[in-house]
Amino acid sequence: MPGTLKESEVPTYFRERYVSTGYRPLNQNWRYYFLSLFQRHNETINVWTHLLAFLVLLIKFRQLAETVDFVSDPHSWPLLILIVSSLIYTGFSTVAHLGGKSELCNYSFFFLDYVGVAQYQYGSAVVHFYYAVEEGFHRHVHGIFMPVATFLSCLSCLGCTYGKYCNHRRPMWVRKV
Repeated sequence: MPGTLKESEVPTYFRERYVSTGYRPLNQNWRYYFLSLFQRHNETINVWTHLLAFLVLLIKFRQLAETVDFVSDPHSWPLLILIVSSLIYTGFSTVAHLGGKSELCNYSFFFLDYVGVAQYQYGSAVVHFYYAVEEGFHRHVHGIFMPVATFLSCLSCLGCTYGKYCNHRRPMWVRKV
């Protein structure tokens, strides 16, 4: 497996602030990026934290599915939405941090990551609305809470994708703002 690269050896859109080494080479085969799970590089912690979270969530979902009737019990649906949105978020994030094969892959996977984050935000709002808000209060806030949650999720996704795509040529400190 090829070793990692220095910051000066990769395009600017891959560079991260305060990370001077550990970048994986571009345009390798997909097997290399999968096997880089077991190599130390600049994305190692990101990949493993999201991958382990995905696996734990998957195991917990399987355990819950043995006792909770997610198909017939409408009261369990918000929980199902949260679990599925958590799996999507952590799965997309794992792929985004693992699949930096090219500029196109980098942007595509990170845009999917941002979709996953926004979808998780919306799933969290659904769970909070149905489990934390008293039923008598639902009719008063339903018309505003869910549309606002939808709008904020979309705004988050659009803001992240715009920031990633349109600012990669700007100085690092501007991109982080």
